[in-house]
Amino acid sequence: MPPIFRVTALDYQQEARCVRYQAHLFHDKVSLTVEWARGQPDTRLHPFCLVSPRWNIRPISHGGAIQISRLVLMEHPETEENLFRMVPHGWVKNRELVKQAAELIDNLPRPYRFLFNAIFWSGDRFHRYCTGPSSMNAHHNYDCGNLMHSIELALWMRESMRKAKTAQHALAVMVGLLHDAGKADEYQLAPSGDWKLTDRGKLLGHGVTIIEWIAAAHSRYKLHNLPKEHYMALLHCLTSHAHAPEWLGIRKPRMVEAILLSGLDQVSGQLELMARCSTEKPGWGRYHEKR
Repeated sequence: MPPIFRVTALDYQQEARCVRYQAHLFHDKVSLTVEWARGQPDTRLHPFCLVSPRWNIRPISHGGAIQISRLVLMEHPETEENLFRMVPHGWVKNRELVKQAAELIDNLPRPYRFLFNAIFWSGDRFHRYCTGPSSMNAHHNYDCGNLMHSIELALWMRESMRKAKTAQHALAVMVGLLHDAGKADEYQLAPSGDWKLTDRGKLLGHGVTIIEWIAAAHSRYKLHNLPKEHYMALLHCLTSHAHAPEWLGIRKPRMVEAILLSGLDQVSGQLELMARCSTEKPGWGRYHEKR
């Protein structure tokens, strides 16, 4: 039985002497429904959070729900956990995409895995990372589009690194996964059901957001920090830009990983647009302003 699950639904009922809870828990190995009672409400528990069940000595099932002692909220990131093993089907229907993402994380060194978990341990943030678009009217502008683009880019980066003897495979995969991660806070659903820019998206953008997240995780969890050289390399890859004017103070790519990220990011976006706008018959496809 997995030690940690993601809560996908949570309900409770106030009774005479206690609060009775029911929660649906998800892990790709097993999904289950559990019930337990508490003397006082536990306001820390909410859908999408990560929890660890505390089992009764003799677990019994009542009405399809396993009776447990309680759920413990997992407040701090765990290195060995793979967050993509706890992505519910309701978040991402393309399970092959989730499988690819989990495999990428499994093969990262411990410091990189921990950094990824520290950034996305918040269930709400990770949900937005997995389900949001990569743009509003350009490439991958649909549900889960940003995850699809990020996983594709990370796979391409890893494959390209096999031909570069001096490159760091783990760094290449990490920048592929994180380069657009800040878009999780850049878009939100409007009442109409369409995606719109958040205030953070309008004022700062995803590039600033991901640097904030990395810096916060790096500062808070010092015992699991990346080596200084890796940390600087990661930030360089995510902030450098080949065509930025000097007065902006943004550095040009000076590492293989940064150069590849810039090129492959554009290729991924353009290929998705071309595939979406192409026609079955030979000839010109549909017009798109971003092509």
